[in-house]
Amino acid sequence: MREVTNKIFEKTPSEIEARLQNMGEFVQMSYLQRALNSGLDFETKKFVLVRLAKIYEKKGMFVDAAKCVKSAADINTTFRGQISDYMKSVELYIKGSNYAEADRIFSQALALGNTKEKEEMKNNLKNYYMTQGKLYLSGDRRNYAKVVFEKMLRMDLSVSERNEVNAILLNLYDKLGNVKEYMKLKQSM
Repeated sequence: MREVTNKIFEKTPSEIEARLQNMGEFVQMSYLQRALNSGLDFETKKFVLVRLAKIYEKKGMFVDAAKCVKSAADINTTFRGQISDYMKSVELYIKGSNYAEADRIFSQALALGNTKEKEEMKNNLKNYYMTQGKLYLSGDRRNYAKVVFEKMLRMDLSVSERNEVNAILLNLYDKLGNVKEYMKLKQSM
């Protein structure tokens, strides 16, 4: 497929938004990708990245959306804005099952926060993983859920959270026929 590299002429968020009104989503994606290579100022580039990320997320292209949000975080001028964007990127990487990259971006976000913000970020991370694991369970994607919940066990969990994750994993091991893991976890409980 041939990549279109024509630059766009619109230079402000309002001009770009007006141009996007009559386009379908795939044409919007192409247009916004071209906009990123058109020498925009930081504010407009951030607008384009966030708008592109929303379209990617809507289409289920979570890793691409996460990359856009991470790029938006890199050009954000405030620590709070960077933390917010990094955490959104982490959430999208988790939805896209790219846990290594989610952890890497999470450590970048963690480095920016104070003690209170770090605690909040850690709780959000646990919630992202728990939500994704339960989503996999509801979709009967047991192996994916197993990976998520095993990853959660390596996190700093409270006793009740750890018990909940252990119970879910025990059930998953039983359903998946992972006898060795089932017995090992059953003995440790």
